[in-house]
Amino acid sequence: MKLEHALSPMIRNRSIITQNAEAEAIELIKQIKQLKLDVINQRIDKKEISLIRPEILDSWIRSFNYGLSVFDYNFAPALGEEALQQRCQEKASLLASSEPFIQQLSTMLADSQCIILLSDEVGSMLRVLEGNKKLKDQNKRFKLVAGSIWNEETVGTCAHAISLIHGIPMQISGPEHYCERYDDIFCSSAPIFDGNQNLSGTLSIVSPSFHQQNAHSLGLVVSMAWAIQKDIQMGFNKELLSFTLDSADKGVLTLNKSGIITQANNMANNFFRPLLEHELIGMPYQSVLGPLSFIESVLEKGPAVFDTEVFLERWNQRITILSVQAISDNAGQNLGLVLVFKKNGVLRKGSSNKGHNLAAKFTFQDILGEAPELLNNIAISRRFSYLDANILIQGESGTGKEMFAHAIHQQSRPDGPFVAVNCAAIPSTLIESELFGYEGGSFTGAEKQGRPGKIELAHGGTLFLDEIGDMPLELQPVLLRVLDEKRVMRLGSSQYLPVDFRLISATNRDLSELVESKRFRQDLLYRLQVLQVNIPPLRKRGQDIVLLARYFAQKVAQQQGIAVPQLSDAFLLALLNYEWPGNVRQLENTILYAVNVCHGPMIGPEHLPANIREGLPQIVTAGLQPEKQQLPMKDIEKIFIQEALLQSDYNISDAALRLKMSRSTLYRKIKEYQIKTK
Repeated sequence: MKLEHALSPMIRNRSIITQNAEAEAIELIKQIKQLKLDVINQRIDKKEISLIRPEILDSWIRSFNYGLSVFDYNFAPALGEEALQQRCQEKASLLASSEPFIQQLSTMLADSQCIILLSDEVGSMLRVLEGNKKLKDQNKRFKLVAGSIWNEETVGTCAHAISLIHGIPMQISGPEHYCERYDDIFCSSAPIFDGNQNLSGTLSIVSPSFHQQNAHSLGLVVSMAWAIQKDIQMGFNKELLSFTLDSADKGVLTLNKSGIITQANNMANNFFRPLLEHELIGMPYQSVLGPLSFIESVLEKGPAVFDTEVFLERWNQRITILSVQAISDNAGQNLGLVLVFKKNGVLRKGSSNKGHNLAAKFTFQDILGEAPELLNNIAISRRFSYLDANILIQGESGTGKEMFAHAIHQQSRPDGPFVAVNCAAIPSTLIESELFGYEGGSFTGAEKQGRPGKIELAHGGTLFLDEIGDMPLELQPVLLRVLDEKRVMRLGSSQYLPVDFRLISATNRDLSELVESKRFRQDLLYRLQVLQVNIPPLRKRGQDIVLLARYFAQKVAQQQGIAVPQLSDAFLLALLNYEWPGNVRQLENTILYAVNVCHGPMIGPEHLPANIREGLPQIVTAGLQPEKQQLPMKDIEKIFIQEALLQSDYNISDAALRLKMSRSTLYRKIKEYQIKTK
């Protein structure tokens, strides 16, 4: 997007620059105000308007549909003190990176009576910097203070709200704001993105009078936002690199051009430190690995080396050097090399995986859905796959926690075993032997040859502990010790076996509450939740319900060798209005039931299980009467809304509650369906 597009027309045509109220300036203001009223009242097609930018026209319409007033203050709600503190902690990276630039901006604008704003990605104000007391008093009148939530839904069209929605710089002057109470304000705003290119917030410069507007304020705020973004990204990349090196399940060494070890990650240190008298860093590589001709070759700018097995005679161990690659500066000068290696795993006696089904079944491609929160979790999980730290997956029952665990394993340790243990499904008397294994004759009923435990079987792969909140309290310190020491002892044995596995845990319970009630160890919780994934419940995934329902219908039909039935609009609308306490698993079972009780080509609401029909809101049930089921989905939804308004005596809040939708969504649908509200 060209920056010129972000400029207000009042800047572009240069008609309002001074305090002089010129005739054409006054005419322009009147014209913009009238266009706003004509657009929101549908007296003119927005496509016919060239003076107002499309983003602002669309924002006016949305603001009107949110039920906001054009003529009165739409006061922004505010976070409480504790909520604001928590939000600032969550946005610590943004605040830390932006502070020096905000101070620099404040110095540059000291004589301009401008306000500097820093918001998060939903419009919550994190920093509000006023130039003088007069501006502070004005901000209090507008309720523009730290913690106030200024976005399109709360105050209507404003510059940073459009920046948040479109991820673009934006400048808005006077009457371009939706609410006429802000007609004096002139604002330039720019988005700030984090290290993952996710929107993190906005930086804005606000003038209390558009007569003092300046075309350069937009360029200034864009350059400052870009600088903040670069600082965030540099910090993110530095942390990610450090975390990746220290969390990788491969050893990493860097050598300078003289062959001296200059860096070593945790895995390399842990592998060599017990065998050395000195720290790795500063040692010649030959003292650790022995003289290796291919390393000398790479140091002399030779070709990279990959997948070479090396016997370390000094340590009587074998490692596989996965890669040795030279490092050069921008001028092509040799700086040294990076060496990546892994330990060669040896299958222990008695630990054969034969007869055990230890393969992961799902990949990330198998996780269906388009909801933003789900896609974000998939993206996070993909990144976590490349780290070797413990992962805790949280989510309600049936959301797909095990699928995520399978997918993470497939992307991180696909050649190793995937060992799943459901802590809630194994009797407490057996879970210890199940996890840790036992030697022959350890107890009555034990197999003569002994048996490896799940932890031992997971060596070289992934151990997935499902329903970790149900692990007996007395076993938790034993698991903690295994995680700390990376070794396990079978029951009845006196010997430890070293183990190398990635741990993924899952739960549908609040582990913090279990810690408070003394049913779960806090130190174990800290170990488990180094990385966290929170899977959204199905009811919060919107149209994913429709996507999954159609997928399951096709799957069931193919399994049974029958034609794939159609899902009627009325049936889909019923699915969208159900709460789904059992989430995706319950939806799959519901579709299985519906396909088998339907004997025709079309599945309708009457094919739902009784418990689903009974769990629908009363208004939805009334709207799904047989005579209405043939209507398109939008017509049925319109009936729902009309019934809700009637039953609530046209109280929007009450009707929204009955329909289980937000007030803003209800306002939008009332406008869309042209429903009269008395």
